[in-house]
Amino acid sequence: MKTTTVSIAEGKKGFSRLIEDALKKKEEIIVTKRGKPVVVILSYDEYQHSKRLEGYRKIMEAREAFLKTGILADDIFKESKKQLEKRP
Repeated sequence: MKTTTVSIAEGKKGFSRLIEDALKKKEEIIVTKRGKPVVVILSYDEYQHSKRLEGYRKIMEAREAFLKTGILADDIFKESKKQLEKRP
């Protein structure tokens, strides 16, 4: 994926073009303020993809923590099911 960096002032002038670039050219637009990155413009599909990857990473971290303590996924499922069944 191509990355383009623009200042806030440049971004204001060419906002529509930046949106088009993010959508059609699959570009990642980094917007800077006083030379420091502050936000990224990317397509919604790319955003959703990155959120899914982040969720997967968190699940894998939790899995590793459970494995270190000897807790199995089946144990978590059974305990969760018990707690849900107790709810009014």
